[in-house]
Amino acid sequence: MQIVVQLEAGTARLFQQQRREAAAANELAQVLAQSGLALQALHPDSGDPALSGFFHIDVQDQDIAARVIERLLQVPGVEAAYLKPRDEAP
Repeated sequence: MQIVVQLEAGTARLFQQQRREAAAANELAQVLAQSGLALQALHPDSGDPALSGFFHIDVQDQDIAARVIERLLQVPGVEAAYLKPRDEAP
């Protein structure tokens, strides 16, 4: 399962540069560390600024996902966090 996370542009930039002095990037890093999860770029090779704020987190089950999403949505700089729907054939 994957959680999709959208960060504000400034928070995304700071997080990608591993600059945790900004409060939002620091709080986000703390939430991830406490959960034992890693935030990964959804479009790592894209130079498009509109895509640079999208990330994903791999989780084992829906209960963990719900708790992490609830916590992420409280972090300043997080614009959205949701469970990615399952892939289905058309």
